[in-house]
Amino acid sequence: MSHIDWNIELRKIEREFDGKPPMQSPAVIKARRDREQREKEAVELRVTQLSALARLALVVVLTAALPWWPYATRCGAGVLALLGAYAMVAIGGLWVATYSWRHRLAASHALSLSFLLAGLVLVASQVLPRMGWASIAGIDASGWSCTVAGAPPANPPVASVNVPTASAPDAAGPGTGATDAGAADAGTTF
Repeated sequence: MSHIDWNIELRKIEREFDGKPPMQSPAVIKARRDREQREKEAVELRVTQLSALARLALVVVLTAALPWWPYATRCGAGVLALLGAYAMVAIGGLWVATYSWRHRLAASHALSLSFLLAGLVLVASQVLPRMGWASIAGIDASGWSCTVAGAPPANPPVASVNVPTASAPDAAGPGTGATDAGAADAGTTF
C-alpha cells in the first residue's frame, strides 16, 4: 500500500476547483521570503544613505555660507551670533556622525567627523584670542563687549596727579628769591 495523505490531496483539489494556484513547496516559499527580505534591506540601506547625505548637505551648506556672514563680528551680539553659527557646524557634524555611526555608514561618518573638527576649530578661533590664550591675525583680541568711542572706560585707571599748593610767602618778602625758588620747585610761578 502507498502512503498517500488524502487530506492533503483533497486540499490541493479544492484549491484547484476554487481557482487558486497550486500550493508551493516550503523551499519555494523560503526562497521567496529571503528574496523579499533582501529587497527590503536594500531599500532601507538606500533610504539611510540618502538621509545621511541630506543631513551632511545641511552642514556643508551652513559651513559654506559662513564666509558671507552679514553682521558685525568684532564684538557684542554679532560675535556671539557668529560663535553660535560656528557651534552649529560642530553640533551638525556631531549629529551626522551619530546617525552614520548607528547605521554603519563609514564614508558619511568620516566626513561628519571632519565637519565636527572644523566647527570646533572655528569656535576656538574666536574664543581663544578673546580669552588671551592665542593670537590670530584678523581676530580682535580686545574682548567680547563693544566700547563707545569717546566714552570713558568702565574702570578708569587711577593715576597720581601732582597738584601744586599755594604756600605762604617767606618772611624775606617778594623779590628776595627764596619764595620764587620755592615756587619754581613747586611747579608754579608768581
